[in-house]
Amino acid sequence: MPCIYQELEIKTLQVAATLCDPNKHPQEKVSLEDPAIDIMTDLTSIAAVTISPSLSLSEATDRMLKMKVKLLFVTDSKERIVGLITYSDIQGERPIQFQQSNGIPRSEVCVLDIMTGIENIEVLDWSAVEKARVGDIALTMKKLNRQHALVLEQPAEGTYQIRGIFSISLLSKLLGFQLDTTEVAKTFAEFERVLGCDA
Repeated sequence: MPCIYQELEIKTLQVAATLCDPNKHPQEKVSLEDPAIDIMTDLTSIAAVTISPSLSLSEATDRMLKMKVKLLFVTDSKERIVGLITYSDIQGERPIQFQQSNGIPRSEVCVLDIMTGIENIEVLDWSAVEKARVGDIALTMKKLNRQHALVLEQPAEGTYQIRGIFSISLLSKLLGFQLDTTEVAKTFAEFERVLGCDA
């Protein structure tokens, strides 16, 4: 019986190759008209970084720096998402407010104390994202006034999972201009002008 398979060509590694970096986006530039999924961190191919709610803020910061991310998913013992925490959360007012209202030192403030709980996490639907353009995501993130936007997928009835993440910093880098959602209102006017959304 003839073999239905073929041997693949084998080559010798003759160049100085590097390893793939899952944190490095393959594209260098995108336009506002490109498909939104081109700028989404796809969690089916890149593992999300998680943390326990009981860990300290310094442990959360260390994990972010080590993994080169600015957002951690907070998960329980069954790996269910209970919240998220960002670098901005840790460096912002939340820890100070929690310290003052509870009379404790910063070292005793844990992830659970300042994370955004699931009841306050806004998400985009995967079915809409599949059809969206980069400009749609930029405008949506401006409206949300967030550094990140999560994408929720329902792969089966009654089952939900976070499919991807949009990052304003990656979006700005790939577009070639700054889209900082934390800037003052005059920047929003410029932002809308760039997106072609003048009132």
